[in-house]
Amino acid sequence: MRKAMLILFTFIMVMVSACSTSAGGNTGGAQTSNVGQTNTEQVKNGTGTTPPKGETSGTKNSTEKKTIVFSTYFSDDFFLEAKKRYEAKHPNITIDLQYIETSNENDEAAWEKFEKTTNAAMLSGKGPDLIQMDQLPSGDYVKKNLLANIGDMIDKDPSFQKEQYFNNVLDGIKVNGGIYGMPMGFFIYGLMGNETVIEKSGVKIDDSNWNWEQFTDLAKEIVKKAGGNHFALGGVAPENMIKDLVNGQYATFVDLESRKANFDSAAFIELLKEVKLMSDEKMIREDYGGIFYNEFINSPQTYIRELRNSDFLQKPYKSKFYSRPNASGQEAGGFFRTYKTIGINASSAVKDEAWDFIKFMLSDEMQDQGRGAGFSLNKATYKKVAQDVLKKGKVMSDQPVGPLKGKEFEITQKDIDDLEKFLIDAKYPVQFKPSKIDEILLKESKAYFTGQKSPEEVAKLIQNRVTTVLNE
Repeated sequence: MRKAMLILFTFIMVMVSACSTSAGGNTGGAQTSNVGQTNTEQVKNGTGTTPPKGETSGTKNSTEKKTIVFSTYFSDDFFLEAKKRYEAKHPNITIDLQYIETSNENDEAAWEKFEKTTNAAMLSGKGPDLIQMDQLPSGDYVKKNLLANIGDMIDKDPSFQKEQYFNNVLDGIKVNGGIYGMPMGFFIYGLMGNETVIEKSGVKIDDSNWNWEQFTDLAKEIVKKAGGNHFALGGVAPENMIKDLVNGQYATFVDLESRKANFDSAAFIELLKEVKLMSDEKMIREDYGGIFYNEFINSPQTYIRELRNSDFLQKPYKSKFYSRPNASGQEAGGFFRTYKTIGINASSAVKDEAWDFIKFMLSDEMQDQGRGAGFSLNKATYKKVAQDVLKKGKVMSDQPVGPLKGKEFEITQKDIDDLEKFLIDAKYPVQFKPSKIDEILLKESKAYFTGQKSPEEVAKLIQNRVTTVLNE
């Protein structure tokens, strides 16, 4: 069942739109993509006049014709509907939505060409006005000042009411105080636990403020008292765990603005030691079957399915979702990943109009449309979705074959209340796009976990290699 869910997750991620290779004329010149749609005629223009209070410039109070080039990787029904509705409300604005024309979502050649041409366009000061960042190296773009600071736009825009959104997510994605991409939604990460085994052991778990060292101690106690052939965390190799832990507190080890790394620090060395201890004591293993396993949740329906699926297995057990432990010294808080994150090109001449279109996509009107996976950043929309699910009272299994096919899972108000706590608690963004730094962590940390080098030696090597990457 978990393997099937992993396959489903991979399929969803592949289908997440990124951005087109096309470059927009609004940013200083027309350019035609070799792998995307042909650009429409671009319109060079300014940034508009100072808007009346509550409005943004170049939209409601302007008749000047302007074009916003919006680049994504795949076609997306949500973005297509947003374009249609926004243009109907703003006849002077054209949304030039560009994406890759391919029938194969696994077309790696098109994917690589898209990323290379997009990167080249952005570095040249051209590129689209709006760009979907999910599959692109957003950290590199921020480092090279290629994206506008949306946080400044929010602070200067009285029409954007921050309390209407999950501000914990907006605070979490800040880089050196700035916001360089606005997500339409987000996923949450945690641990799914075998509550049957945990209750049998009599061990009490407080996941509101625990770290990996405490997790290891508790897991050992559970294994000892519950009896049987149990171990703590399944499906995790130590080098992958160190990568995930770094990405869960990225700003602690990587300062994009100053281009400095912090991997030779006591904090990172301690992190290496914690992971090795868990591995040496067989508390984490690459195979599945642990008392806990990593899980992501992207909707109320997914939350219920993951809680109830185990009831229908050959050896049924009760499941419970737990907050993911924090690293030693890290403040308490949950982990999340943004979804459909949109950046504004720092070189765009229509930043005001681009921001206004982002706000429209975050509005109740658009967020109520079919959005696919991901919790809406808009609180009202999330609550509406959750109440609609609760009103139905049941969630259908999404498994096409096997023992879960056709099963219905009950949902209660307590389920919704518990889920909302995880959403509000989300604090630390998890990097999704694999990076050169990820590759360095995976490769170099193995030398410590296999006993070839000391943690200090590995930390110094990683520090040097990451520093080189940051200064490329």
